[in-house]
Amino acid sequence: MKRLPLLLLAGAMLFSLTGCLEPDKKHNIPFEVAPKVEPHTAPAGTFDVDAVRSMITIKGQHLYLPQLIDELGDKWEFRYYDRKDYGLKEGSGLATLYYNGVEMGTVSLENCYTGREQDSVIYSVAIKTSDSDIYGITPMVSTIADVESLIGPPDTVDSVEMPYTHIYHYGINIGEDSQGILRGHTIAVSFNEQGIVDLVSITYSDLTQQSQG
Repeated sequence: MKRLPLLLLAGAMLFSLTGCLEPDKKHNIPFEVAPKVEPHTAPAGTFDVDAVRSMITIKGQHLYLPQLIDELGDKWEFRYYDRKDYGLKEGSGLATLYYNGVEMGTVSLENCYTGREQDSVIYSVAIKTSDSDIYGITPMVSTIADVESLIGPPDTVDSVEMPYTHIYHYGINIGEDSQGILRGHTIAVSFNEQGIVDLVSITYSDLTQQSQG
């Protein structure tokens, strides 16, 4: 089994490209997708997951979570990871995201089933380059002080010296369900040894889908 890509907390690559829904096809989603929120901010130093999920910028393009993949428009394409190579279950997926042919990053998907990929919902995004940001938190640029100024002190911290790990966690994290979907409304910010952000990840998945397995 192949190793998972660094950008995601769980995941995997290469299957097919999406297009628009055919006229006679409708979404087959067994849960209510959270409504789109217009970009907005919360008071400085306050973590508000709805504000954070409304302000995701990848290489100059705006996204929000959760996002139906076929609502992104015809300039966006996906290349799906092969489930067999990465041990993914039906319903869980990963895809490389492209805009006008330019690779933008990798996203986690729920409601992702073979032959029904157009129903997939992006629920998690992770970034590690300075041309992208989540709520103004920019890899290779933002500091610990910047992060706390934007969204306040963390709910929990993972911090060890060897091997070096320093991660701020915010929000609700339930963990994986039986399909391997991360259930939570969370943001995680990882720092390097100089206290500069090296990765930021946001997860916004349906909390009512908590099947046990």
